[in-house]
Amino acid sequence: MELWLVSWTSLFWAATFATVACLSTIITFMYALAKSQNSQVPQWRSRNTPIHLLVVLGSGGHTAEMFSMLRRMELDPSKFTHRTYVVSSGDNFSATKAVEFETTDLRERINTNKKPAATGSYSIVTVPRARRVHQSFLTAPFSTIQSFWSCLLVLRGLHPDQQSLISPRLPSPYPDIILTNGPATAVCVILAARLLRLWFFLCGVFSVGRGTQSGTSALSDFQLRTVFVESWARVKTLSLSGKLLLPFADRFLVQWPGLEGKKAWPGMRGTEYVGPLVD
Repeated sequence: MELWLVSWTSLFWAATFATVACLSTIITFMYALAKSQNSQVPQWRSRNTPIHLLVVLGSGGHTAEMFSMLRRMELDPSKFTHRTYVVSSGDNFSATKAVEFETTDLRERINTNKKPAATGSYSIVTVPRARRVHQSFLTAPFSTIQSFWSCLLVLRGLHPDQQSLISPRLPSPYPDIILTNGPATAVCVILAARLLRLWFFLCGVFSVGRGTQSGTSALSDFQLRTVFVESWARVKTLSLSGKLLLPFADRFLVQWPGLEGKKAWPGMRGTEYVGPLVD
């Protein structure tokens, strides 16, 4: 009888501890999420500071829309001195379009504006698909974890496809801006960016881990800022990836007025209507 009581008492306290630990973790995560999601990015940065832009590409329409946006915004390679294009394994179409954009569109823009032929640098990084077509849902979690880990390596500049990103012109491997318009890979990339920012936030709270970690630089307020652009085809409802990433993206841009002001929950930043961004 006494042994039975002891075992149940131990089980009760173990369950209580696990519950408190889980609740504390969730509360800390939600607080950090809300704080960082609603934080204001500094409105100035030193002139001529190089900007590292990371673009998440998807197959077919997502890639076509993305490069239409980049052409329309007249991307200046002298400011965005390094561009990283993230594609999923097997997506040769997106990789080819990235090369065409770099070797044709950007060079034509430089020649048209009569600017020095300094196009900066770019890299195309291939990450595993989170879920392949017709893949079993039983094995999908494992491939998703593999994709997520690969995205973490990309954001830290440690992916095998990346050249060394540390240089006098680009002192940190972390991208400044992450731009995506909704392919499935974007979910892993933005969540990985949020995890890294949460890590640095918690390091700041507990005053540990600041400075260099595992050979990489500390994170600045300008880095790992995420911009999600909802597809032009989404007129009344958000896409599945958009619904998943609405509470995580720093800015969520929509191209139709019917989607303006949508929020994940009260108190969070809402979607921003900016009009058509594609040609």
